[in-house]
Amino acid sequence: EKMSNRNNNIRTSITLIAVCMTLLIGCKKKETEIQYPRNVDFYIRYLSDGNQFKSLCKVSFADSLAVGETDTTNYNITIGGKDMKQLVAPSGNKNYSLQTNLPYNSDYTINIANPQGKIITQATKLPGIDSVKTEKEISLSKGTTIEYSGKPLSADETIIIMIIGKGSKSSSSTIQGPTTDNRLLLKPENLTMLEAGPVDLYLVRTFNQDAVNENMNFYFRNEFFTKTYKINLVK
Repeated sequence: EKMSNRNNNIRTSITLIAVCMTLLIGCKKKETEIQYPRNVDFYIRYLSDGNQFKSLCKVSFADSLAVGETDTTNYNITIGGKDMKQLVAPSGNKNYSLQTNLPYNSDYTINIANPQGKIITQATKLPGIDSVKTEKEISLSKGTTIEYSGKPLSADETIIIMIIGKGSKSSSSTIQGPTTDNRLLLKPENLTMLEAGPVDLYLVRTFNQDAVNENMNFYFRNEFFTKTYKINLVK
């Protein structure tokens, strides 16, 4: 009878071990199959002077255990059909970059292929400005109104008026969308840091977009720079 009880105990132990092993293997398999959420910080900049296009991207973990830490997985990322170059920092962190001369496009498609080869496609926009109409001379004490051609601003957009003067002195004024027309007011208080004389003026139109696509949280910060306009500030 003792031998029988012993054999029963052994059989029970083996069964428990087998069940535990099955559960552990199953859990491990499920864990490896989980696609944790990622934050994809994307930056697009287009300079009208010289048709210069630049894009930067960083992929980081978005789960609570490693939020903000750079994902060191290898991704294949393209924008507008062009491959982004992978840049590896000494720390091992990976970023992606593309810098080239491209004609302007108001819409771009991003493709991200994960290590398993699955492609996630995400669209974004880069609203532009066709041309800028401004006075050749602007009074420091009165300011002026600037007109641009292009659609009025949406709620996700801003226009920054940038003026670069002598000695690298600069001034900026930001107009937040939405707007109903294409007129920008440059106030005298935005010119107090500048001196009379020749300056460079250009507009920067920004577009911000947040989008969730499968397990990727996209954060776009896109910037369109107009051509530089030579004007003169007077007292």
